[in-house]
Amino acid sequence: MGRWSSRGFETVRLSKYFIMSAASENFPLHLAELQKRMLHPTDFEKAVHYFLEVFAGDKAFITASDPDSMPHLVAVLGKVASKAIGHELELQNALVSNLRAHRFIHGNAQADGRIVLFFYFEPIDTGMMMLIPGVRGEGDVMRFQLAGGLGDPKRN
Repeated sequence: MGRWSSRGFETVRLSKYFIMSAASENFPLHLAELQKRMLHPTDFEKAVHYFLEVFAGDKAFITASDPDSMPHLVAVLGKVASKAIGHELELQNALVSNLRAHRFIHGNAQADGRIVLFFYFEPIDTGMMMLIPGVRGEGDVMRFQLAGGLGDPKRN
């Protein structure tokens, strides 16, 4: 589990040649970068920052994603949140969106008075969940992997 520092997000000075674009300007490029950051062995915060900066405020990304219930994914996220918080709970008010063309699922929910943000890459059966506030700080970040993907909930 990664944690955000108690200082919150750090300001990062960007090169004058690097301009952050919205995810919808090039989904394959930005999804590949997000996946690469998510798979870093220890520094999950890079993926969180990238998701919030490039995806979260992109209206075209949101409208390109279809609402989807995905109860099996919501159940898995509830288990991940339960483990992080230390007691059994269910996610509430889950809003799941599916960017079908890219097999990328994202959304938010509530758990035990906390905000839950998540995203999941179907091709690699791996996702990330952010719990705000976290148990140990401003936010906790957890990466999860589903054995066999979402297709067979008995294997998750």
